[in-house]
Amino acid sequence: MDMKKIHEAELRYRAIFEQSPYGILLIDNCGNITDFNETAHRELGYTREEFARLRIPDIDPFQSPEEIASSIREVLGKGSAEFEVRHRAKNGEIRDVHVMTRALNLSGNNVFQTIWHDITEQKRAAEELNNYRQHLEVLVIERTTELSRLNEQLQKDIAGRKLAEQVREKLILELKDALAKIKTLTGLIPICAWCKKIRDDKGYWKKVETYIREHSDASFTHGICPDCLKKESPETYEEVFKTNI
Repeated sequence: MDMKKIHEAELRYRAIFEQSPYGILLIDNCGNITDFNETAHRELGYTREEFARLRIPDIDPFQSPEEIASSIREVLGKGSAEFEVRHRAKNGEIRDVHVMTRALNLSGNNVFQTIWHDITEQKRAAEELNNYRQHLEVLVIERTTELSRLNEQLQKDIAGRKLAEQVREKLILELKDALAKIKTLTGLIPICAWCKKIRDDKGYWKKVETYIREHSDASFTHGICPDCLKKESPETYEEVFKTNI
């Protein structure tokens, strides 16, 4: 192959390697970092010289050497892997990272090309969103409970008002029935000065007892007063009152 083309290919690779917005590393079987781009060391707060002296356990202190070795064997067996880990920056800050790694054979040696993407802000946003969702769920439960309580109280109030209305209507009917049975005499009553008959609303003259019976609940029992008895039957009057004397 033309050396010029090889050189140009290397330049293109290096440009993509260095300008990638994601951290890119080459790691050997022992966990040593053999190459890396600017994003890899800059995101964790290291200079290029500082980062060049680090190994994977320095960046990922949360996995034991045995776990790292197991991950390496898994990638060698499958050819690639994708997972999430936690990296510790130079200032001690913990960052969440999504990792994609692939096994490569370069000049007879197995190496791992690893690309990582910092997802700390995404996870924080997702956690905040989840917390907000849970908060909303709690609010919905509280509001639903409160609405159920208010609705139950409202139903009780409505039932109470209906009962009160039924009682009121019953009382009104009872009063109407009682009033219907009550007859009273009011106003001026046209009565004959001689025979004492009374003229009704239709112009007919009726006996006093008839008129009163029709306009009230009163009824009459007939008897005779002493004056009338003396006038109509003096003999009887004498007998009655002499006996009483």
